[in-house]
Amino acid sequence: MISSIGRLAIDSKNFIYTICVFIIMLSLSSFALESSNKQEIMLTLIWICATFVLQISTSNLFVFDYHDGILEQIFIQPFPPRFVVAYKIFVHWLLFGLPISVISSIFSFVVLDSNIEHSIVVGLSLLLNTLIIINISATGNALVVGRNNLASGISQILVLPIIMPTFVYFKLLVHFEGLFLSIHMLLITALIFAILMVNGTIATHMALKFAVEQN
Repeated sequence: MISSIGRLAIDSKNFIYTICVFIIMLSLSSFALESSNKQEIMLTLIWICATFVLQISTSNLFVFDYHDGILEQIFIQPFPPRFVVAYKIFVHWLLFGLPISVISSIFSFVVLDSNIEHSIVVGLSLLLNTLIIINISATGNALVVGRNNLASGISQILVLPIIMPTFVYFKLLVHFEGLFLSIHMLLITALIFAILMVNGTIATHMALKFAVEQN
């Protein structure tokens, strides 16, 4: 019970820190850019900020479970461990990815003076991107569970090339004219991301299983 309360307190601090860093980075960027090209550059910065803070938020996604022996319990229980891993990643996305997407949509409407339609597209596009970013980052962190902090930092650097294609999707989705067309593209991209998410969950599961067996 005490361990669970402690972990909850740490997760709460991690959540507040991640969201605050995201808002601060966006705010400072908006003041530093010229108004002539602010909207175009800010879309890029929104994605960069989201990627940066999400990688921070996933750095300890499985660490506490590993040290507390919870991962071992996951792999010996009758319930399929892949579902447990997928559930943990999905909850993390709801906790971090969803608020970041909502903040970005509001930021686009209030600060960048975008219309409501464009702001919604920005939020939905980033929502899908955060899902795959968290999955990839979770896989990277699962590969170094039980190792030192340096290994964790290196893993996040190594997964960046895999995350970069999501930026291309984000830019394409945002620049489609009309919400109706963008919704269709969002659905297609959601299907692609769902396939990638399944593969990411399997890879994360295998990495965690290897870490437990090596312990």
